[in-house]
Amino acid sequence: MIFSNLSARKKEVAYTIVSNLLLQVVTALCGFILPPLIIGTFGSSVNGMVSSISQFIAYLNIVEAGVGGASIAALYKPLALGDVAGRNGILSATAKFYNRSGVLFTVLVFVLAFVYPLIVGNEVDRLQSALMVLVLGITGAAEFFLIGKYRVLLTADKKMYVISLVQLIATIVNTMFAVILIKMNCAILVVKLTSSLVYLSRYVLLSIYVRKKYNDVDFHAVPDTKAISQSKNVLVHRLTGLVVSYSPIVLITIFLTLKDASIYAVYAMIFSAVGLMLSAFGNGISAFFGNSLVSESIATTKKVFEKYESIFLGLLSMVYSLSLVLIMPFMRLYTVNMVDANYMQPKLAFLFVVSGILTYFRDPPCQLIMASGQFKQTQWMTIVEMCVNLVASIIGVLIIGLAGILFGNIISNSIRIFTDVLYVSNKIIQRNPFRAFIKFGVYFLYSLLFVFIISNQNFSIDSYTSWFLYATLFCVIYIMPLSAFFFARRKFKYAK
Repeated sequence: MIFSNLSARKKEVAYTIVSNLLLQVVTALCGFILPPLIIGTFGSSVNGMVSSISQFIAYLNIVEAGVGGASIAALYKPLALGDVAGRNGILSATAKFYNRSGVLFTVLVFVLAFVYPLIVGNEVDRLQSALMVLVLGITGAAEFFLIGKYRVLLTADKKMYVISLVQLIATIVNTMFAVILIKMNCAILVVKLTSSLVYLSRYVLLSIYVRKKYNDVDFHAVPDTKAISQSKNVLVHRLTGLVVSYSPIVLITIFLTLKDASIYAVYAMIFSAVGLMLSAFGNGISAFFGNSLVSESIATTKKVFEKYESIFLGLLSMVYSLSLVLIMPFMRLYTVNMVDANYMQPKLAFLFVVSGILTYFRDPPCQLIMASGQFKQTQWMTIVEMCVNLVASIIGVLIIGLAGILFGNIISNSIRIFTDVLYVSNKIIQRNPFRAFIKFGVYFLYSLLFVFIISNQNFSIDSYTSWFLYATLFCVIYIMPLSAFFFARRKFKYAK
């Protein structure tokens, strides 16, 4: 009812943003609940083990070979034209490739189960770490054999909100089971095995929805492998993205300790929650851009993109300004019972803020690149990013330690921002590339003033309630002057 007066497209956009936002809020809240319980019950080394294994398994997802991204891009046209045969041919090819990739993924999980205990040595029980690899690998295998083809179809057809709602249900149920099992003093393997089985149940809900919504879908039609021929180019994007995103925990596991991995994982989880608020706004938007590029003019796509970019950069500035002034008070509360490692790391927190700003600054142009399907033309950018990231990260961690691990991300993202913005501006929507930097520059100067003023005030946070109240107050303080400015600007524009 709240969306009853909106057009069909605006409804889909609203559903996508609201469902994503709801999922990210729930994911963040549930994510905050488990680490203190795991660390308090099993110790920082076990938490570091779980986090690092998750990152290693994420690397194994590279066997997906870019099929998902290529399939989504290929589906935009047949879905827009109502071409059922073309759609089914692409989905059949997608399912076929996913099954092959699933077999290879499973084999690699067993190899990792043998190798991982040799990497971590005696920091944790070797049999436990090997079994943990197999347990955490269940969810990844399910993505290939069961869920991947449904995710591709729903994402391309602007139905990301369905995926988000199913994931939301699984996240809540998983957290409930995990808390109960930890309170019952069950082994960590039992806790994580239950989590894997809960996430496996997503297949049932997604398959029911797809079969009901698309009664003419056929995953066994004659496969159209030519339509997803860009999968190799998408693979390059996928591979470099995995290296950039997950190399920190892997490098920490190799060069430092599992306790360091646990410290990094806690900060990464908190800032991931910050980023999730931005992702909620951006996830699934590329499907709308893809549809616009196929069925409308470049001018229309440019107009929509400009509005989206302006709003997104405003949210980016606000979210990380608030994070900078609120992160350490939150960490003092959150890690009060985590006494087996030093979780109070202001330098690490600051670098996470810088890294987050640079990472999400390029989210709008990346969405447009994915929507346009120009993976081959832009793969050189991702290769440069990956190489710079790895070299700088290794040098940083060897010289500075834990804080130095983020230097690679900061340096590589700084380079990638310019390449992405320039490419989108010159090759896709034909605009002045400096528009994006000017928009962000205005927000950045305003944010600097905000942080300076707040940081010079004396405020005491001694509970989650006071933290939440201050967070709300600072949010209002940040928004009100901007809202007044834009309101006055709009009134002046109308008057003129």
